[in-house]
Amino acid sequence: MNKPWNGVMKYNVLLLFIFGCLFAYLSIPVIGYGSAIAIPTEVLSALYDLSPNFALSMVDIVTLGLPLLALLLIFLLISKSLYLKDKTYSYFILLTPFLALHLYFAVNTFSANIDNTTLLTSLPKYLLLVLFVALFSTHKKPSFS
Repeated sequence: MNKPWNGVMKYNVLLLFIFGCLFAYLSIPVIGYGSAIAIPTEVLSALYDLSPNFALSMVDIVTLGLPLLALLLIFLLISKSLYLKDKTYSYFILLTPFLALHLYFAVNTFSANIDNTTLLTSLPKYLLLVLFVALFSTHKKPSFS
């Protein structure tokens, strides 16, 4: 027996994937502008004394991770307002094109330059986005009935 909600879920997944492609496309200028932000020497040298990888990770989170998080929040709120959530993993479909694009960038970067520092400093930004989507997808609206 064909259930009517199966067709709706297919369109929801497709629309979430389209939103994910749009998020991946818009993430490129966000990362470009975020990379152009100048960090004061005093702040960076204080963090750099603790740990160079920690300093670069914090700069990456502040200049790239937070703007990407704000852009992702916009897409998550739009998809939630359109009632596109059917399962808990549905919001991860929105993040999949972005992660695939950046995995492609990472493979090309690491094949040209074998350096673990780039991976160590950029990984927290992606973990921040994945954790935010996980928290957003499990958040339930309170029922007052």
